[in-house]
Amino acid sequence: MTNTKKVKELMVKITDYPHIPYWMSIRDAIAMMHSVYDKESGLGENRMVLVFDESYQLMGVLRLRNLLIGIEPKFLRKDEKSPYQGLKHADYAGLSALVEGTFTSKCKEEAAKPVSEVLTPIIATVDANDSVSKAAFIMLQADINLVPVMDGDKVAGVLRMSDVFNELTKIVIE
Repeated sequence: MTNTKKVKELMVKITDYPHIPYWMSIRDAIAMMHSVYDKESGLGENRMVLVFDESYQLMGVLRLRNLLIGIEPKFLRKDEKSPYQGLKHADYAGLSALVEGTFTSKCKEEAAKPVSEVLTPIIATVDANDSVSKAAFIMLQADINLVPVMDGDKVAGVLRMSDVFNELTKIVIE
C-alpha cells in the first residue's frame, strides 16, 4: 500500500475546530473547553484550542497544561521568590493551611489574565497538499500532536496526531 493521501483529506476544517481570540480570559477559555469537549469523551490530554489575533492570524495553541499553568497562583511558582523558602519539614502543616485559604482566590485572580500570556506559539505548519507521511515527519520532528494546515497564507484546518496515526498504521495491520 502506498500512502498517497493528502493532509486536506484528513484535516479537521478550521470552522469545525475550537478557536478563540488572544484577548479572551483564561477563565473564559476554561469554560469554553468544558463546553466544547463533551463529558463522555472527556477533555483528554491532547485537547487543544487555537488562538488567533485580530487579523485572524494564528498565534498559538492552548493545551490543558497551558491553562493549568495560567491559573497557578504566583506564590506556588518555581520561578518566583517565595517567603516560605527554607522552611523545615515540620513547618509544612502550617503552610498548607495558608495555601488552602488563599489557593482558590488566587486561582480566580490569575484566571482573569488573557490567554495570550500562556499560549504555546506555533512552531510548525503543513500545507493542505502535503502528503500525510510528510505531515507525520514534521509532527514527530517538532514533537507536536496537532499541526495547523495552511492553504496559501490562510489556516484551512488542523491535523491531529491521532488521525495521522490511524492512517499510517493501516500499512502495518493490512
